[in-house]
Amino acid sequence: MSKRTRDLIGFIDLFKHGFSIDSFSLRGRVWKGRFPEETNIEVFIEKDNCRNSLFHMKVFRGRLPLYRPWIEIHTILSSACGVTFDGLVEDTVLDLLSIYTGPGGRVFIEYEWDPVTMRELEVDIPPAFTRLGYKLLVRGFTWFKDWYYAEGFMEGGRKLQAEKPVSPQRAKQHLQTLASDAKNLLEKGLPSGMEKLEYRIKGILILLDSFK
Repeated sequence: MSKRTRDLIGFIDLFKHGFSIDSFSLRGRVWKGRFPEETNIEVFIEKDNCRNSLFHMKVFRGRLPLYRPWIEIHTILSSACGVTFDGLVEDTVLDLLSIYTGPGGRVFIEYEWDPVTMRELEVDIPPAFTRLGYKLLVRGFTWFKDWYYAEGFMEGGRKLQAEKPVSPQRAKQHLQTLASDAKNLLEKGLPSGMEKLEYRIKGILILLDSFK
């Protein structure tokens, strides 16, 4: 069993047994997917006397050399049990995705629930600079794709794909491309009412400059 497979099994077990964040807990209901390497997880939030489904995940452990591993997060509720997803929950889950995915690791995250990311993508902001994309970028993901049109009902809703670089050389290439895109975007000008996006992009340029 490869280290990557062991890591993904550890990721699944973490949600299966549950863990606490601040005043609430996350715990997953786990069952087999469509094929042996795939696992489904329905993640529940538990707080005081409330227990509610908050989001779902698919974890594919890979079938090398043909298919690389990936993790997908979908069917996300914006809030449950008085806790919003885009706070401690989102940050913790994204941290775990970064920890448990190695070089070349891929994640897919639906953004139907996220009006800020949706709006930014609708006006052609590159995925890495959106609210959700930025959170993935600062966690080591450097290549992005917007699946704005799902390929059939099995593919679910619109989602961002983010990947970690397979090597330092590839990381440098990705970051150089992102820096160029950020500069071009600022020179072109942003749509009105997106001041937070401008601050974010300027912050990204400072971050990318530190990797030179």
